[in-house]
Amino acid sequence: MNLIVSGPQGSGKGTQAALLAQKYGLVHLETGQMFREIAERETAFGREIANWINKGIQVPNRVVFRLLKKILTNETIKRGFILDGTPRNTSQLKWLDKELAERSTKIDYLIYLKMTKPGIVKRLSGRRVCPKCGRNYNLLTMPPKKDELCDDCHRKLVIREDETPQAIATRLNLYYRRTAPMIEYYKEKNKVVEINGEQSVEAVFREIVERIGL
Repeated sequence: MNLIVSGPQGSGKGTQAALLAQKYGLVHLETGQMFREIAERETAFGREIANWINKGIQVPNRVVFRLLKKILTNETIKRGFILDGTPRNTSQLKWLDKELAERSTKIDYLIYLKMTKPGIVKRLSGRRVCPKCGRNYNLLTMPPKKDELCDDCHRKLVIREDETPQAIATRLNLYYRRTAPMIEYYKEKNKVVEINGEQSVEAVFREIVERIGL
């Protein structure tokens, strides 16, 4: 089984993808985290990606294709995977469909976590990350055990650099302009599972499992 989890920032894509990967034994391909790791490297490519991320600008298609070609190995395809953070537009989705078809496989479902703009802002206000290990938290939905400290490193959690108010606004505008049409593209193929992303983590996960029927 191959899945895509899509939705605006703050919708809980990463959390749900991780839960689904664990339940179904899928490879979790979190492209956003992969790009953030590359952005931390002191290379020309790393600095280029860091510039896009920190401004809230989506990474160009050519770079996304380069990363996907590398990670969509035969072993990954055979085991099944869940994509979190990619594809982000219809061009990327059509490219992915073509690549998978060449490997005699396909995307089974696109899980769309739908949220209102006020809900997104509320959710994002609680997002934090550990500056040492990179573990993500949300003070509202997935808080640390103690005093805004990382459960693993015990370091003070911080707001991600790419989640300044300006970067958030830019990313939301990009999402609604570029990613929303991708949802319509898959709706025509009857592959979209639309979920209210403003529910609790447990309720969202339970509904996804019920809807995909596995």
